[in-house]
Amino acid sequence: MKHTFVYIIILICATALFSCSSETEKKLERIKAVGNDNPEMALAMLDSLDIQIRDESEYIKMKYDLLKIRLNDKAYHAPISDITIKKCISYFESAGSDLEKQEVYYYAGSVYRDLHDTPKALSYFLKSTEQAMKMEGCDSVMLANTYSNLNCLYYDVQDYANALAMAKKELDVCKRVGKDITLPLLHIGTACIANDKYKEANIALDDAFTELSKSGYDKDQESLLYLLRDYSRSGNIEKANRCHELLDAGLVGTRPDMYNMTMLNYFSAVNQTDSAIYYCKKVLTPVSSINYRYDAAKSLFALYYDRGDIANACRYGIRYMHLSDSIDFGKRQEMMATVNNQFQYHLDKEKEEKLKLDSLRYKFLAGMSFISGLFAVSLILMIYIYKRNRHLKKALRLVSEMERVSGEAANLRSEIEIKEKELQEYEENLAKSRNDLESARSELNRVNRELDEYSMELKNKERQLSDKMEQNKTFLSLLHKSELEGKAEDIVYAIRQSATGKKDMSSAEWKQLYQAVDELYPMLKEQIVKELGHFTEQQLQVCYLMRIGLSKAQIQSMTNLSRVTVWRWVKKFSWIFGQEKNSTN
Repeated sequence: MKHTFVYIIILICATALFSCSSETEKKLERIKAVGNDNPEMALAMLDSLDIQIRDESEYIKMKYDLLKIRLNDKAYHAPISDITIKKCISYFESAGSDLEKQEVYYYAGSVYRDLHDTPKALSYFLKSTEQAMKMEGCDSVMLANTYSNLNCLYYDVQDYANALAMAKKELDVCKRVGKDITLPLLHIGTACIANDKYKEANIALDDAFTELSKSGYDKDQESLLYLLRDYSRSGNIEKANRCHELLDAGLVGTRPDMYNMTMLNYFSAVNQTDSAIYYCKKVLTPVSSINYRYDAAKSLFALYYDRGDIANACRYGIRYMHLSDSIDFGKRQEMMATVNNQFQYHLDKEKEEKLKLDSLRYKFLAGMSFISGLFAVSLILMIYIYKRNRHLKKALRLVSEMERVSGEAANLRSEIEIKEKELQEYEENLAKSRNDLESARSELNRVNRELDEYSMELKNKERQLSDKMEQNKTFLSLLHKSELEGKAEDIVYAIRQSATGKKDMSSAEWKQLYQAVDELYPMLKEQIVKELGHFTEQQLQVCYLMRIGLSKAQIQSMTNLSRVTVWRWVKKFSWIFGQEKNSTN
């Protein structure tokens, strides 16, 4: 009794804990839905659960942390570290669903993008796309945003070919899910200009202009600003003028640097140098991004140089050089090379080990050459060579270990291929079994229908047999009644009434029939003897039954003769009625 009570308490606690976790998860889903439109409000709602989350399961805690990263990303709050996202990645990679893995990889890319770690950002965005591609029912909107981020990352490191490829994939996903395609078209146009594909760029930009006109230019002034910039850069002055007319100057308050640089591109394209210089100088302020200031200084140098103002050209040229040193183009080029490796932005391990070995060999040869020239330091060189040889052996052991691991990996791939073939065969057998099951079901339905038909037919037979039994009972009742009354007409009448049923008559009953018919038709027996001479008992029965007016079917029922015999004898004995006649029954 005591154990039962303990089990009940444990069950109640477990049920309560599960219900609590389930309710908390529902709250997180509701906050997530709110965050799609109002991330700031959703963050406030999420903070209210901070104390409650501490008592929840590890899964709920990780869902909470990932949702917080998501909402901060939507609210444009830049992260300050990657500690939280690392924990989320570690958890969901081992215990998360496919959708959760796609999401955690996407927001890991977003975190590292905001932390300016382009290689890691690129790596996780690519992982998110791979996760989405290998599963059904992925988050297509998130996939489109992933391609959008990849486009920007590749563009920032000047990998314009990959930037264009990502923009095209973004457009395909947006079309498939019915999402607005203005932004991916703008990305394609920008990337095409960077790749010197001006014709293709203008096609994409025109399509974006058409899409923008459907929604209304005043609702998306930022996209109109991008159109103005790219039309100016591609040389499409007519469309650039149209975009300039539609653009609201109030946008300068939200994106001042972008607005001023766009005006610079536009006025440079229409040869209004003074206006271009004006907007360039507005960008050259300490509050502007260093990249914008670099582009502005470069443009001012070119503008003044083209006008022949060498003094100002030199002044802004010097400033342009200073900004160039600040940006550190060497680091930017290194980032570009790293990004092009995609998932393997760190150096390949085998190549790295090989380079180390080559370096050691070169050092060893250099040491030997140095020993031959400087015998005085031979002891120091020998110690140096000994140490280098020890590292060399260690490196060789590492190479051997890597070769062994590569062999094991090859064996594992072979086993995976075998398992995949077995899985394919299993799926084929399963499909065949399903087809056999469907055939068996069809056959069973057919048999059931036949059984239903047989059952109905049996019921009809039983009903007919019951009717015939009732007729026989009536016949016997009338026959006994005729015996008591002794009237020949009653006996004949009784036989006629029961002739429709199946009746096996006894010898006594046939004798009563003969007597009754002889009484009614005294000349019948003499006529039979005269016409037939020799006859059987069954022929005599047929003659008497014909004489009382029974049909062929009724005679067959009373005598148990075959149908053919009855019909043949009735035709042969038609003289009983003094003329030939054929029964119609």
